[in-house]
Amino acid sequence: MTKPISMLSINQFFYPDSYGGVERVAHETLRRLVERGHRVELVGQRLRPGSPDVETIDGIVVHRYGSVEGSRRFGGRTLSALFGVRNALRELASADRFDVVLAHHYFPYHAYARVTSGRPTPEVMTFHASYWQELRLEGAERRIGKPLESLFFGGYSRRAETACLKRADSIVVLSDFSREQLGSYYAFALPKVVKIPGGVDLTRFRPAEDRNAVRKALRLPDDRQVLFTARRLVPRMGLENLVEAFAGALDAHPDTMLVIAGKGRLHDALLERGRELGLGDRLRLVGFVDDEDLVSYYQAADLFVLPSLAFEGFGMVTLEALACGTPAVGTPIGATPEILRPLAGQLVLGGTDAVAIRRGLSSVLEWISDAEAAGRLRTQCREYVEQRYGWNLAVDRLEDLLLERRERGATA
Repeated sequence: MTKPISMLSINQFFYPDSYGGVERVAHETLRRLVERGHRVELVGQRLRPGSPDVETIDGIVVHRYGSVEGSRRFGGRTLSALFGVRNALRELASADRFDVVLAHHYFPYHAYARVTSGRPTPEVMTFHASYWQELRLEGAERRIGKPLESLFFGGYSRRAETACLKRADSIVVLSDFSREQLGSYYAFALPKVVKIPGGVDLTRFRPAEDRNAVRKALRLPDDRQVLFTARRLVPRMGLENLVEAFAGALDAHPDTMLVIAGKGRLHDALLERGRELGLGDRLRLVGFVDDEDLVSYYQAADLFVLPSLAFEGFGMVTLEALACGTPAVGTPIGATPEILRPLAGQLVLGGTDAVAIRRGLSSVLEWISDAEAAGRLRTQCREYVEQRYGWNLAVDRLEDLLLERRERGATA
């Protein structure tokens, strides 16, 4: 048997304290590595009051740093957090018990580089997105000036991102889009890139045994086609265009409703636009949805919609919907075409604007209005994900990479 790997995962936010896509990818891969006999410790920022400094979660030994108060400002990127993480990392690094370092977030990884001398331990970084570019976009979306987050952390984030990518011995990307994005900003990093697609928990995300019962529990009507999306309610997610497109599609598909899960600053604006368009109870914003209910909404929906305008580095929500047997459509942004086109080209929308989304929605709604066609597509969605995106496939590749890096050691 191969000697188990001892690894340190460097995170800022992590599951279950936080529910973002990066956190989910990290947790799903790390806990499966633990199940295979490897030893995993994780360092991450404290996000919940009263949470212990050290805790074991799904076999992962979690070391928390910082204060909850700091996490509420600028997404946790406060000066106290940036400096506070150094003590935690310095102590862990001095123990000299890790074969490999696996980083998922730039700021704490940059701090690790500042407190470790030399390169004794090989380092693997997962490039989920360019945080610097996302920060610029978030700032551009504001109508009055740039957000303070961009003002204070924009320059630092770019420097940290560059330093981390230069330092890493290997860089993991989840999609061809992420590889292209990385190359467009940091061409020097491309020789170190390894593509390992993300995955989905096929046990947790699965078709419902009784969809009607799930709909009843969620208080969804059984006489309407239900469109569902789960997004942060911010401009780059494309939800404003989705609401406009949905209103236009109602002429041909009046027995349809749109359910939006998530929270964010656009909540009131989306509701107001829905009222202006006369959508009434056809538009439902359900706010933050916990893990259990999220699965139920996927299972209950007739169609999942991903209307992103930018930066869709992978799209775990798309895979989660497909794993529940629910067809998904998405704009031709990021990795969405890479995921959906092999299943059916019709599932990739013609653009990001409301007109293109409306046309695509109308086409797919017409397709699945036939019960037999809808049933076949639901079966195909599940089978497609089983064949391509189970987490064990991703963990096989990651495990091989970590073993290889341990054998090769850190590069100079």
